[in-house]
Amino acid sequence: MSFLYSIIGFVIAIGVLVAVHEFGHFWVARKLGVKVLTFSIGFGKPIWRRVAGPDQIEYVIARIPLGGYVKMLGEGTDADPVDPKEAHRAFDNQPIWKRTLIVAAGPGINFLFAILLFMMLGMQTEQRLEPVFGNVTEPSLLAQSGVKAGDRLVSVDGKPARFLAEHDLYVFNQVLKREPIELKVDSNGTTSNVTIVTKDVPIYKVNPASLMRQLGFVGVFPVITTDIERVAAGSPAETGGLKAGDKFVSIDQTPINSWSDLTSIVQPAAGQPLLITVERDGVSISMTITPKSVNAGDITYGQLGVGPTVLPPRPEQIIEINRSPLEALVHGANQTWLMSTLTLRMLGKMITLQVSHKNVNGPLMIADVAGQAIQVGFSTYLYFLALISISLGVMNLLPIPMLDGGHLASYVVEVFAGKRFAQKAFIAVQPFGMLMLVGLMSLAFYNDILKIFN
Repeated sequence: MSFLYSIIGFVIAIGVLVAVHEFGHFWVARKLGVKVLTFSIGFGKPIWRRVAGPDQIEYVIARIPLGGYVKMLGEGTDADPVDPKEAHRAFDNQPIWKRTLIVAAGPGINFLFAILLFMMLGMQTEQRLEPVFGNVTEPSLLAQSGVKAGDRLVSVDGKPARFLAEHDLYVFNQVLKREPIELKVDSNGTTSNVTIVTKDVPIYKVNPASLMRQLGFVGVFPVITTDIERVAAGSPAETGGLKAGDKFVSIDQTPINSWSDLTSIVQPAAGQPLLITVERDGVSISMTITPKSVNAGDITYGQLGVGPTVLPPRPEQIIEINRSPLEALVHGANQTWLMSTLTLRMLGKMITLQVSHKNVNGPLMIADVAGQAIQVGFSTYLYFLALISISLGVMNLLPIPMLDGGHLASYVVEVFAGKRFAQKAFIAVQPFGMLMLVGLMSLAFYNDILKIFN
């Protein structure tokens, strides 16, 4: 089922985002008087085709869903001449400003689409935990700066913090820029300024998913009790007689005061009988249960097959976030800008070997994340679409021949050196552009395969 969700999530995401991207080229071209011949989602043999409209535009959905294209009059070869009566509608005959707008419209609409998605998400009522630090680990920069558990984050570089993760993208950008971050922290009613010196943060192996935790931005965790909430069917716990609602008292005479006490005893005891004492309806009950062995790579650990009862946050710990449509629009634009600049900085750092190339993900990992997102919920999937839309927009603006950015770069050359020279230069560097794209895709697939096998 997980594989099926990945396929469905990936196909929907790529189909929607390619359609959005190509529609940008299509719509602007038609508005500027350029004749469109083909609008295709995907490459290869068509699985659906329709010809419609006064210009008899060919609309296509093709078999390979890894891209698309809009073919305009004048983009063919010498063997495909333009009728002199329609020469004024050919793409190549348009002034440079029109061609620039048409080419830039693809990436541009990807950014607009991301803003729209972030705006939609921003208009939803969010329930977040208050911006209070939990267990600030000793090696982190925040701990070294004197921040401790229970302190409240007030602002980040002057921006009010309503919840702990509100400015994560901004902080990540500042770390990559190696610029200091000024935090305002409230500790028992006393407000102080804390400066994070980012030039000391090792960024080569920086992990976007764990950077904030490495810095010390750890929130208050929910309270995990020693009560059993669920027992897996067919597990040693069910066979041994444990039931939902039981409270762990001891294992092999060792008191169990926290769930970590339980795991520290059970995990090393794979295949070993344990004397487990629980409290059920006020009565103490003992039973012998042998944890089953579970293999995770080179590690084998014991598992009973029970899940703990987790207490919900107290009402005073919950912050409700509501945004007006205008605030949601500003939020969407800000998130899109921060994610775009973050993507560019990560690419730049990878090119200069300051950040590991392992951060490059390909279609296999995108499909995996798409499957996870679609299972979590609609909002999570929309957030995923926004992130991929931004990545598509940024990648297409890179000055690489074959991409939109390569065409835009050739127009800059055309302004200074003339159209004939720009065309010759573009043709000359196309093989290098193809080589760069193949190399990037090969790296992405290599990373995907490594992550899957690991």
